[in-house]
Amino acid sequence: MELTVHDLVYLKAMDQIEYFGEYPDWLSEDEMAQGIAVVRRMKVEDGKVAIGFRGNNRSKRFAAVTTISNIKRVIRPFDVLGNSYPETHFQSLAYIEKVLDGFKWGIGGSVGFSMATGINVCHENSDIDIILYSEKLQKLDQLKPILSQLQKSEHRVDVQVEILGVGAVVLADYLEHSSFIVRTGTGPILLEKESLIYKG
Repeated sequence: MELTVHDLVYLKAMDQIEYFGEYPDWLSEDEMAQGIAVVRRMKVEDGKVAIGFRGNNRSKRFAAVTTISNIKRVIRPFDVLGNSYPETHFQSLAYIEKVLDGFKWGIGGSVGFSMATGINVCHENSDIDIILYSEKLQKLDQLKPILSQLQKSEHRVDVQVEILGVGAVVLADYLEHSSFIVRTGTGPILLEKESLIYKG
């Protein structure tokens, strides 16, 4: 089973997870945390995957590791695009869909979770977390007009670009600053644009 960061996974059993610290009470109480987790960006040994659980507010987050064999279902960010949009975000998502026509993209965060699970955890002011997929870091410069269009959405839009074999970049940081952070499986890396060698 191939898993990538942002994938939503349904677990077979909650007693087959590994974690550090105390097991929080809310993990057994919140409907949204009942055997549903998101794949985290952390390298672990073969046959295992780093996951994170979320509760009904931002203070409820719990990191763990489980075996890939403990996963019974996977929903990827782009899989949810065929589902119904939340009523609170329908107009914004319909607009975003038109802007990103032709791109490989998906939805994460609370809006993506709601669309994937049917458990509504977003409210009318929730940001929309967009995940774009790109093969090359150098192609991000071409996305400036796309970001400008997305920023006209009724809701705030955060765009993270997953770059094959590299990691993730927050698009606004890359386009608007001379240095930017690449999130990798072994930790964040700060890069200076001037140090990059562009090969097209």
